[in-house]
Amino acid sequence: MNVKAQIAPPPAASPLSPSQLPPEVSEKAGCGAVLLIMGKVADGYPELFAKQSNGKAVQNLLSAFGLKGKAMLDEAFAEGGAKGLSPSQTYEAGVASLLSATKTEIASAKDPASAGREAGVALMKRCTGLGG
Repeated sequence: MNVKAQIAPPPAASPLSPSQLPPEVSEKAGCGAVLLIMGKVADGYPELFAKQSNGKAVQNLLSAFGLKGKAMLDEAFAEGGAKGLSPSQTYEAGVASLLSATKTEIASAKDPASAGREAGVALMKRCTGLGG
């Protein structure tokens, strides 16, 4: 008698489209990705900060943001997975959501340089609560 044949597999979760990811999970994934990248730059390229008077402090701050970003991504991946999304679907939904929100926040920029600055400030505000 084959016991495995008698046990029914659990019902498959219906797949969730990335656009149906709850906003708080999308933001966690998007911000986690941005913060993780900032931390990786700070850790991988210390020479970018060495010549600045406050460079070491900025590098340490960005490195800490990277650790926070990793934790945020891990949480978002777990929450997305519980809803039937793969890590890459969760990541893509998060980044798309974050970029969409940032795009609306910089719509009034007069030129590309000011749009870049406004985008940076918007990302910092959204993802860290810092920024002016």
